[in-house]
Amino acid sequence: MGILRIFGKGIRTAARNSKMLAYLWVINLVFASMIIAPIFLLIRKDFGQSLLGGTLRTPGFTWLGELIYKYQNIPQAIAGWFLIPTLLFGFLYIFLNGGIIGRVAAEGEKVTLQNFFGDCGRYFWRFLRIFLVTVVGFALVFGILFRLISAAFKPWIESASNEVPTIIASNLRTLVFLLIFTIVQMYFDYIKVSLVIRDSKKVLSTALSTLGFIGRRFFKAWVLYLLVGIVFIAFTILYFLAGKVLPKEGLAAFLIAFVWGQAYIWLRIGIKVLFFSTESHFYKLNRV
Repeated sequence: MGILRIFGKGIRTAARNSKMLAYLWVINLVFASMIIAPIFLLIRKDFGQSLLGGTLRTPGFTWLGELIYKYQNIPQAIAGWFLIPTLLFGFLYIFLNGGIIGRVAAEGEKVTLQNFFGDCGRYFWRFLRIFLVTVVGFALVFGILFRLISAAFKPWIESASNEVPTIIASNLRTLVFLLIFTIVQMYFDYIKVSLVIRDSKKVLSTALSTLGFIGRRFFKAWVLYLLVGIVFIAFTILYFLAGKVLPKEGLAAFLIAFVWGQAYIWLRIGIKVLFFSTESHFYKLNRV
């Protein structure tokens, strides 16, 4: 099956799992609310009953600086409030990945809260171990490979007689970094997909077998991965272009901005599910 057909099949799978997207959106909204709640309460306490409150629909550095100065003695509390939900969300992110891939891989089954969270729990510890391997993998990539790439571009940048070659070299270096990042991320995605489809608990052996799987089909797998990424970039550009024509003042503008922001969250969630859907179909079609 061609790349475009797998891509189309992945879109249909993601669309059939719209209920799962709703679950993920609600969870994201709850955690986002937990993080912004303290700042919102401080702003409301100080400015909610004042004429200045009407100007805060568009945040400015002046009032933000005054707020920080006034509450300079409680930064540790605010930092803790951000840190704890962030850590919890990190674990929840790993937890939810099991449900996403589990439901995507279970073609033909209806998504329910029971089977979604059942998959979350079933694969959590396996995915947690993958996360630890991922941290090591990215540390090696950023710590060693990226330094080698920077060293390769350094003579070109230092020998440049004007700004044009420097800009070109810097952009090319950034592009190489991004492409390498997509390869590493794609590889760890396929480890998760393989663990779920094969229902394996052997993380390290699955990582090694996935390396062979990707190596034999690298360009097809990578093109499929990049295709989903390009779709995300295209929709993101359209999203921000469309956002420029939205109203900027008044209560209606606030409500429209909130809904528009949530639309982008839906887009990101949908793209995440699409990544796993296309990878799942690709793996099923090509595994030995």
